[in-house]
Amino acid sequence: MHAKDGETVPFVGDAEEPRVDSRGPRVGWLVGVDGAGNPQVDFEGNTAGPLCARTIIPMSPKVLADATARRPGAVLLFEQDDLSRPVLIGLLQPASTAPLVEALLSGAADSESALDAHVDGRRVVLEGKEEVVLRCGEATITLRRNGKVVIRGVQVETHATGTNRIKGASVKVN
Repeated sequence: MHAKDGETVPFVGDAEEPRVDSRGPRVGWLVGVDGAGNPQVDFEGNTAGPLCARTIIPMSPKVLADATARRPGAVLLFEQDDLSRPVLIGLLQPASTAPLVEALLSGAADSESALDAHVDGRRVVLEGKEEVVLRCGEATITLRRNGKVVIRGVQVETHATGTNRIKGASVKVN
C-alpha cells in the first residue's frame, strides 16, 4: 500500500501501532540545541519527543538560537526512511517585501559570509539615523544626516549619455 506524505500506513506484523510514512521531505520545527551544538527537531507524528538532527547546511550557534526562538518550519528528510534519524536540509523563510533591507538590518552578513539580495521592487529605501555607508574595498559612498554626501575612491568616474551637471552654491575643482 502506498501512502501520501504524513499518512499513516498499516505495518504488516504490527497491529498495535500504525507506521507514519517517512518518504519525502517533511516540515517540522527546530526545538533546541543539544550540549554539542546539534539542532534538535520535532515533527507531527513523532512520538519519541525532540530528536537530534544532522544538518547539511552550516548553522552558527546564533542562527540556531534565533531559529529556535522564531520556530520557522524545518525541512527534514530521514536517513534510510528511519523517523528516528532526521536530517535538517533547511529552514523555511518568511516572504519578504524588502529582502535587502532586512538582510542589512539583521546583521546576518558577517565578514566571512557572502550576502546577495535581489530586490524586485521599484524602490529600495535604506535609512540610517546618523549615516549610511556603502563600502567596497577602497571605495565608499557616505550619506550623512546633515545632508553631506561623500564619495571616495582611488578613481572616481561619472558617465552620462545626456548632460552631466554639477550644481552647488560653489564648485571647487582640486
